[in-house]
Amino acid sequence: MGHLFAEDGRTVVLAADHRARGVITIESYDAYLTALRGAMAHCDALMASRQPLRDLQPDLGERPGFLSLNRAGLAGTVFELDDRLVASVESAVAMGCRGAKIMTRIDRDHPSGAAQLELLGTIVEQCASAGLVLMVEPLSWVDGHMDRTTEGIAYAAMVAHDIGAPLLKVPVPNDVPEGDARVEAVGRIVGSVGVPVLFLGGPRGSARDVLLGEVRDAMAGGGAGLAIGRGVYQDDDPGGMAKLVAEIVHPAR
Repeated sequence: MGHLFAEDGRTVVLAADHRARGVITIESYDAYLTALRGAMAHCDALMASRQPLRDLQPDLGERPGFLSLNRAGLAGTVFELDDRLVASVESAVAMGCRGAKIMTRIDRDHPSGAAQLELLGTIVEQCASAGLVLMVEPLSWVDGHMDRTTEGIAYAAMVAHDIGAPLLKVPVPNDVPEGDARVEAVGRIVGSVGVPVLFLGGPRGSARDVLLGEVRDAMAGGGAGLAIGRGVYQDDDPGGMAKLVAEIVHPAR
């Protein structure tokens, strides 16, 4: 997967596509870019929607960029699960990206799931043909919210994996206590598939140690790294927080 993974086989991906889904994080665009640049110094790759990715490309250096493809499902809208493409594999190639990212939400009580899986299969094939790494974020969706139970995460991961997802981005399970139980749950999720699994950081927590605890458990359970955004770039010190995450993911550096 190119330069995505460091020599230790792990990676920290900075995620910057939340605002395009209507999850407003930092309103000032200049402040947003400043925070992302501060965090990116300690990350191995950047995943973003089109405009932030375009503006941050000069700062990437050898780090790979991933274009976020489907952001039509705005948070809190009646069409939230109708998550259509807002960018294409062709545009990712044209921008010089080394990868693309797609989110696939599966709500067993909503008919949109079939179209989501059809779209996933199409993008898997298109990225393979274009030579791009595809990061897939498969989510089980229940009652309008992400299902962060171990069973729900493993279910969505297996569905996406067996359709052909080469790289997964999933939540850290929250139905078990931190520590050994959560490490075991992460291991169950990682063991349910045969490709690298990144764990997402989620929204900014009230305390750094909560997020860093999730990072530790995810890595101890066999995670291949983190795909983290709000918990880093909304921190009072984005660079410092990104450094703490990177030190857990890459302890030998």
